[in-house]
Amino acid sequence: MGYSPRWYGPNANPIPEAREAMIPQGLRLHNSLQYQLSKKDKTATLFTDLEIPIVSERASVRVYGYGAEYFHWSPESMSRRGMAGDFQQGLIVGDIYLQTRLRLLSEDAGWKPNVVLNYTLKTASPKPIANERMRFFDTPGYFFHVEVGRTLVAPEASPVSLRVSGHVGFMCWETVQKQNDAFMYALALSSQMKDWHLLLQFGGYSGWMKHSYGAEYGDEPMHLTARCSYRINRHLTASCGLERGLRDYPFTQLSLGLTYISDFRLFP
Repeated sequence: MGYSPRWYGPNANPIPEAREAMIPQGLRLHNSLQYQLSKKDKTATLFTDLEIPIVSERASVRVYGYGAEYFHWSPESMSRRGMAGDFQQGLIVGDIYLQTRLRLLSEDAGWKPNVVLNYTLKTASPKPIANERMRFFDTPGYFFHVEVGRTLVAPEASPVSLRVSGHVGFMCWETVQKQNDAFMYALALSSQMKDWHLLLQFGGYSGWMKHSYGAEYGDEPMHLTARCSYRINRHLTASCGLERGLRDYPFTQLSLGLTYISDFRLFP
């Protein structure tokens, strides 16, 4: 059993999402409820994501995290983890992430794609009880990654647009043993049709400890996600998503969210 996503809760060290290598024009505030689809273990989480552009489409700061998480471990899962009965269920506060995003290259009509550099710091925000109940790590971490994206079919040329994007990067987090380092990766395909938007992502990261401590350590999570959103009006977008773990991530999560969009940015 490891200090890894395989043994902790679904939000302990989540796989970073692909953001299509784009920085928004204005402020974006997203709130969603995430629910774990399982007959045994139960998880319901409130997720909040705020991104504020410093300069429109060029640089931004982002703060996101898990404001509250209700969980209920099954007796079987607790036995596998060697946990006491007092830790079976509860309500806890999760991690907070701080991210800076900078566009390095701008997409044009020629060959150039959008290239965005991201640096993210994970705070050791939860109380020790979150680690004792194996929901969140009580140690800091960070990751940085480069996103690359390009529109293959523009909205002006077709009723249905098509965009491909992805990222590679490096992730690091402290464990009770040593520092774990991981290679990050993701590939995404998105499409826009009028007020509808669809995003499909394959991604994960690969740590080194699994190769030293055995296959059961579980630090190479991989997943598939799908998210569909509908623009209600100029300022509001509703969305639903599904995340399915493929390896070292034994979770399936459903999310329902609402995003507020405004023209606010720190500088014109």
